[in-house]
Amino acid sequence: MDPSTALSLAALVVSVGSLGVAVWANRISKKALAHSMRAQEEGDQREFDRIRAELLNQISDSRAVLERTRLEIGTLQANFRAEPPAVQSLMANYTGLFSEYLPSVERAITRCDQLWREVSEWGRSKSHTELMEARAVLYRSLQDDRSAQESGTYLVNEFTTKLELARRRHAATNAGTP
Repeated sequence: MDPSTALSLAALVVSVGSLGVAVWANRISKKALAHSMRAQEEGDQREFDRIRAELLNQISDSRAVLERTRLEIGTLQANFRAEPPAVQSLMANYTGLFSEYLPSVERAITRCDQLWREVSEWGRSKSHTELMEARAVLYRSLQDDRSAQESGTYLVNEFTTKLELARRRHAATNAGTP
């Protein structure tokens, strides 16, 4: 075998070996890429689940605040209905707490329940941006609900004060009559 043929044969063997190494490296790269993509998808899914759980917790917190307000007003309403008609008539200007404010709190609770169901059913179709926007809106909503609860507490306290005055007035009126 002449030296040029041997050299050509050696070059061919090296080329085939290099091709084999390149194919092997390509397979390893594809596996690494697939693994990285799976890891990224799993990370994205965990992040999505974490944000969705956070949103559901915010909705639940908001609902709890509203529920406390509803219970306070509902309890006061039950106590008010047990008052004598004369006391109720003295308080006629203050019953908007029951006829207007309480229904708005109940509607807000219903909206929280609907929103909780909606968010709990969200799939991967929601983008990260949409989740962040929903998070901001829900945070603001929670602050509004806390403000509503503070207003409700104030209204309940005011109503209770006025109710006590009406009771005293009624008692004083009845004490003077034989």
